[in-house]
Amino acid sequence: MSAETSVVVALFFVGFLVVAVTTYSSFDYYMNLVKKAQYDQDSIKKGKMQTDITITNITNSSQRLNLTINNTGRTTLNVSAMHVFVRGILYNYSVSGINTWVSKTGRNITIYPVTYASGDRIKITTENGISDYILVP
Repeated sequence: MSAETSVVVALFFVGFLVVAVTTYSSFDYYMNLVKKAQYDQDSIKKGKMQTDITITNITNSSQRLNLTINNTGRTTLNVSAMHVFVRGILYNYSVSGINTWVSKTGRNITIYPVTYASGDRIKITTENGISDYILVP
């Protein structure tokens, strides 16, 4: 074998190693991205399965609705991340207590200013999409 042949074989071998290392590192990087996405998806599913709220009481006065809502799930919720809808329209609300809403506790929510009629649907949606509704008496 001549020197030129040895150099060509060595260059092919080095080129093969460069391609193999690049391919492996790219494959490993993307597999880690897929694993992280699966973990995040599982965490979101678990959070939804462990979240539940129940509206237990509603009292109405002029321009305001007062609701008592219980966190009946096992997830701690963020009160400021909830959404309150009356007849499908998003409304502002105020909540008694701190922003963190632990499991097995209740909160009083005041919806203001609101125009409503008997039979209107009020829907409360948590930060991860779990909701409950009640009809105005």
